[in-house]
Amino acid sequence: MTLRRRPSYPAPKRSAGVDRTLLKGLDVFERVIAADGPVQIADLVRETGLPKSNIHRTLSTLVAAGYVLHDPVERRYSASLKVALLGQRVTTRTRYREALLPHLEDLARRTEETASFALPSGAGIVIIANALPPRSLAAILPDSQTFAPEDTAFGLALDPGAPRDPAHGAYGLITDHPQRHTFEIALPLSPDANPALGAIGLVGPASRYGDERLPPLLGALAGLRAGAFAGNNPSLGSPEHAA
Repeated sequence: MTLRRRPSYPAPKRSAGVDRTLLKGLDVFERVIAADGPVQIADLVRETGLPKSNIHRTLSTLVAAGYVLHDPVERRYSASLKVALLGQRVTTRTRYREALLPHLEDLARRTEETASFALPSGAGIVIIANALPPRSLAAILPDSQTFAPEDTAFGLALDPGAPRDPAHGAYGLITDHPQRHTFEIALPLSPDANPALGAIGLVGPASRYGDERLPPLLGALAGLRAGAFAGNNPSLGSPEHAA
């Protein structure tokens, strides 16, 4: 097996914060992923110059973690489906973020609150995109941080038991988060009759929320949802691949 040649990256400078053993292991892992087919340890020894024992230990660890498959008969190694699914998740998140960000920016301008998009991730909720309003005081849930579903309006909106608005359906609402002191309103983001792929929402300081704001803010979110899927926006694809 001839490994597909990877780009040549400069070796990192020696630093107390760099784990060089891990870097060598990642190099082996990347070569397994980049190969045209299953590889043998001898292929990796030839390509990396690392001792056979080091490569065997790295591959055994990757097999134990589920990232690499081992064929004991052919004595070959290949990337597992887990790697493909993780890569798909990153690609999917990026695609959704790029497709929705213009809508979120418009919503933030119109409502003067932070507009956000969140996806389910394992047992939690992750904020994928934020658009800040054109005002000095804004509240925000950090990008890429995982929250417990019950700790955000985004997770509450995706709960089957979420309250329902007569005009806009299920929604999540937190009027004053006890730690963040924010209000949060969210709607599931999905085409009609499809499972929700995520949630869109508005976040602001709790001091700016009043019950009279709920109907217009839900209406604004519903408008974004309708606009995002207008004409079956191909950038959003199928919701079944979002998790």
